[in-house]
Amino acid sequence: MTLLKYFIFILFTTFLLLNNTILNSKSVYQKQINNREIEIELDPYSSCIDYYLPLMGTPIQYFDDENEISVYKKLVPSPLPRFLMFELSIYPVPSLGTLVKKQFPQFYDSLDVADSFNIIKSVSAGFEEPYAVSIFLGNVVSFRFEGKKDVEGKGYSGLFVSGGNYYIKDNELIEDNWIASEIKVKGYKIKPEGDMDWSFRIGSKFNDNQYIKDVFYFSLQRDRTDYISNSSLFKNSIFEYTLYFDTKSSNLISQLFVVGKKFPLKNRKMVFSISTGFFWEKSDKYTGPLKRTDISDNLQILFRPNIEF
Repeated sequence: MTLLKYFIFILFTTFLLLNNTILNSKSVYQKQINNREIEIELDPYSSCIDYYLPLMGTPIQYFDDENEISVYKKLVPSPLPRFLMFELSIYPVPSLGTLVKKQFPQFYDSLDVADSFNIIKSVSAGFEEPYAVSIFLGNVVSFRFEGKKDVEGKGYSGLFVSGGNYYIKDNELIEDNWIASEIKVKGYKIKPEGDMDWSFRIGSKFNDNQYIKDVFYFSLQRDRTDYISNSSLFKNSIFEYTLYFDTKSSNLISQLFVVGKKFPLKNRKMVFSISTGFFWEKSDKYTGPLKRTDISDNLQILFRPNIEF
């Protein structure tokens, strides 16, 4: 194994164990220009550049409520959208997975632990594109009070329309002009007592590549960290479940399921977590030259240990 292969192996192991510790917060840059705002968020799985344009002349409003249900209620879409947002998203870990498989296929295959478990595929499964360009129309609230740096985050609710020209299948890039639209309630909140990240969405995705089936989907995602308490089932927990259905037959065509538990260390802002789950695809999700020949490829077991601080 060459020195470069060792480096890539160490890099992926770092992502697997420390995939949320590269940064202490998602937002690394915020700049407000009059009522408009530019924000850059970095994360090993999803990094983005956002540009917020207010439609009613008012900046993003501040909202403060410690009750999680109240936050969701605040973000329920209202009839009158107040913001237009342009977003460029990049997915580093899935993109790196495609690079490793293309440039070092033997090394990639050597990381097969079992028929349904490849280390790189396990880390990057669930992402179907390397990047996306999106337009958002809806409402935005900020959890960061002006001049206060120990609390940050934003919440969104509205319509997202995204597109791109590549699709990821089994860590391989496929040319495909795709477009997706979804109604989404999402956001994140980071504070000294812990973090909260959520995304609830329903939408559809259409592919120009005739060998990839179009889908509509439902998705629930929630990730909460509490440094103080670990007694509740809903605190210090990870949950994600996404169902994809064939637009023509309405049959279930794939699903992603992840569940995990977090264990905060006493007197330290550090949390150890273990997540497990699976990513399953029906054999006929792809046709023609993309059709699977090995039934074991339909199921990918996920295992994601992690350290957060």
